[in-house]
Amino acid sequence: MTPERSYQSILMNLSRHTPLDLDPLLFDMPRVGGVSDTDFAPHPPSSLIWEPPADGASRIGLRITEPLERADVLAARLASIAIERQIYPVFMSYIAHSGMQRFGFRVEQLFGLTEQAQAQFEVELTRFWRFALVIDASDIENLS
Repeated sequence: MTPERSYQSILMNLSRHTPLDLDPLLFDMPRVGGVSDTDFAPHPPSSLIWEPPADGASRIGLRITEPLERADVLAARLASIAIERQIYPVFMSYIAHSGMQRFGFRVEQLFGLTEQAQAQFEVELTRFWRFALVIDASDIENLS
């Protein structure tokens, strides 16, 4: 599936409704598991292992630091922008549930880490994904 087709499917399947998490009800599981801090290596990812994709799409990082009011509207805007401008959005979530996974977007979870570990992880993600730009998701969500 091409990136353009995957974003078209996001646009076709958008819904304001949030799915109900049945696992805690069916399996008596806790809702959110803890995330432990890890010690990240100071080395950037090897470009020999992780070659940039040949599709020519720019990667942008979108930081989520507070719950989004209308994740469905943000998903629609980003899917449209992704198709039109050939970008690949990647979310960096500083909260437990960003709500963007359900639409098919890539979400890197930074929740549960110390501020220092979060900052270091964001630097590593920026190197790994080769972000052309990192912005707050709320800046796009607030666009009229």
